[in-house]
Amino acid sequence: MKMRAVAAMLVAGLMPQGLGAVELTGANVDVSHYQFTNNSKGTRQALRGSFEVGFGDAVATQVDLGYYKFGQSNTSANAATVHGIYKFNYDGAIGAFWGTENEPSLDRNFYGLEATYDFANVGVEGYFSRGKVNGQNATMLGGVIDSDVGDRINLRASVDWLDNNNGANMTRLAIGADYDFGSGVSLYGEFGGGNARVSNSSSNDAFVGIGLKFNLGEKPGTTFDRRAIIDRLPGL
Repeated sequence: MKMRAVAAMLVAGLMPQGLGAVELTGANVDVSHYQFTNNSKGTRQALRGSFEVGFGDAVATQVDLGYYKFGQSNTSANAATVHGIYKFNYDGAIGAFWGTENEPSLDRNFYGLEATYDFANVGVEGYFSRGKVNGQNATMLGGVIDSDVGDRINLRASVDWLDNNNGANMTRLAIGADYDFGSGVSLYGEFGGGNARVSNSSSNDAFVGIGLKFNLGEKPGTTFDRRAIIDRLPGL
């Protein structure tokens, strides 16, 4: 996918002319704590927010912002992503995104494509992105499947894979659950494992995370998940 085509889709999401009323369709703010089960591997605290503005029924723009603090490295980071979204109906959407993230050991600008669809009580979402990690070309892709269990519980499973084209790659697998307290407030937890490989060496580590999310808007939350690598790191 050429940068020009990605930019065109983003512009389509950002231009409201002739597309209907502009309204805040969804937003969320969450605070979270993640850490490796081996405490020496590091921790991550995050304050994140996303909001989505609709231009009529079909076109929308989503913005993700985040601030992160890492324990072992004693560093901080930030990330921002803009999505241009086209909704086929209430159940499905496609999008294009561009973002940037920065931490002393990680500097990345990225762009990509994404799609989501809800099949009754089961939802699926996937993405593909390209960009540079510390000056090296990198490909990142992944997906999520989730399902409602009753009125208050949502279960999910996710996978993410990163390859920076110089012999290093990372795979992240996780399962999680959300519990909805009502009034837009939910508690979520996640457990998973990651594999990082550099040349002929590799490392496998388990992690856990917990967070509190506050959803706002006509349709609580936003259409798409976050796309930064930092959001996938349990700690540094």
